[in-house]
Amino acid sequence: MSDQSFTLSPATAPAYLREQGLVDESGTETSAVSLGGGVSNRVVRVDAGDRSFVLKQPRPNLAVEEDWPADVSRVHNEAAAARAYAAVVEAAGLENVRVPAVFGEDEDAHVVVFGCAPDSATTWKRELLEGRVDADVARSLGRLLGTVHRRASADEALRERFADPTPFDQLRVDPYHRTTAERHPEVGERIRAEAERVLAADRTLVHGDYSPKNVLVDRESGRRWILDPEVAHWGDPAFDTAFVLNHLFIKSVHVDGRLDACIDAARTLWSAYCEASGWDVERETVRELAVLMLARVDGTSPVGYLDAGEDDLLREISLRALREGTGTVDEVVALVREVAG
Repeated sequence: MSDQSFTLSPATAPAYLREQGLVDESGTETSAVSLGGGVSNRVVRVDAGDRSFVLKQPRPNLAVEEDWPADVSRVHNEAAAARAYAAVVEAAGLENVRVPAVFGEDEDAHVVVFGCAPDSATTWKRELLEGRVDADVARSLGRLLGTVHRRASADEALRERFADPTPFDQLRVDPYHRTTAERHPEVGERIRAEAERVLAADRTLVHGDYSPKNVLVDRESGRRWILDPEVAHWGDPAFDTAFVLNHLFIKSVHVDGRLDACIDAARTLWSAYCEASGWDVERETVRELAVLMLARVDGTSPVGYLDAGEDDLLREISLRALREGTGTVDEVVALVREVAG
């Protein structure tokens, strides 16, 4: 079963876990359900007795309208990054943060088996879209990101392990920067310059998808779960800060009546990050943020929940930021308020 012809699904996952020795062959009752996995992976949850697993297998071509191929070996990059994040979190003593454990890794079938977060946890994205904007969550995530960036930057072993930028190039720079530059030639040169800058950066371990959809909030325990670092690489910390701030600014435009709350959450996260990292990456963060905002409207992978009017607002904000050389988070806030307020 463990070869490249294996396709992960709820039908195949329980037998796969038994073959891998992770579920007892003696008749442990199992159930399986697809978790979707967004555009890039097949993801299945399996409940086996009192244990739960999440199995992930990458798609060779992402599930979007346009052609978007990507190397399936990225799932092993994610497994390595999950182990690295867990080690940094433990060393830093961040008791309210969890990273799913890696229980199995199959390099033939390109399947990784992770531990499962508790059922009481929900995505921060869901909370935000429902209008529940919690500044404490934003603060904890800014502190976590700053801590990981600072501690990882001194780890030469991590630098060597994540030196290959291929997943980042295929899943971020190509569909976000290059595609958007082609579709907006009026700012294409600036976007291409930003792509070159982030690809050349050499500072720390970058998550690459640090967004509300990859944060689970468990209200019962107060813990935050960090998921899906499949685009992890050694590079520019400003990519992560820009990525998560972009999602908060997008939701400030989208979620009715929550513009001020989302902006406050963005500022809180940014302040906590700066304090934890001790770095000044504001100008780089804002430059990348402008590109990412435009990419989530006109790139290969646009945000799925926006309407045409919201697209127009975000397009105006990002294009103005690119043209005007916006350089601070406060300037972005002012732009958002002027255009969308």
